[in-house]
Amino acid sequence: MVYTLMLLGIKDIDLVECLDDNSNEVVLVLVDNAKYVLNYWPNMVLNSDLTKFTDIKYLGITTLKKKIGDE
Repeated sequence: MVYTLMLLGIKDIDLVECLDDNSNEVVLVLVDNAKYVLNYWPNMVLNSDLTKFTDIKYLGITTLKKKIGDE
């Protein structure tokens, strides 16, 4: 999804790590300064409600690489 957005020229994309309303650690894709949340809730492509998430931390590419075991 992020790759497709970047191919379309959308560059305002952030990856964030946070806790959902069940205290599960999740990674979200935020678009347009957190105006949209992509692909978190089942059956929804797009959402704009961040109120169910807490402890939001922005992820840099280095952190992401470490999480997937690339570094």
